[in-house]
Amino acid sequence: MELNRQTKRHHSFLAVVGLISFLLGLFSLAGLNAGLILKTDIIPGFLFYQLPFLGLFLGLIGLFTGKRSRLYAFWGIALNAFILVFITMMFILAWMINVKP
Repeated sequence: MELNRQTKRHHSFLAVVGLISFLLGLFSLAGLNAGLILKTDIIPGFLFYQLPFLGLFLGLIGLFTGKRSRLYAFWGIALNAFILVFITMMFILAWMINVKP
């Protein structure tokens, strides 16, 4: 009996990890949009750098769940990867601007 209970707890943990990855992606995307719309640096860099990496890592862990629970993990990976690619492209394009010709 205890073996079944531990296995069930393990599966629910992995399902929650995919959901957390998705929620971190949404939270990071909302923070990125708020920072770009408000044109301010009040929002800390934690939203832009650490959370997408954490969400990407949790999404990869969430891929080891059942078929239905993987959906949140896929969406979390997609959102967090998009945010990381977007920030990287912003830096690359900003470095291409020649301030003093």
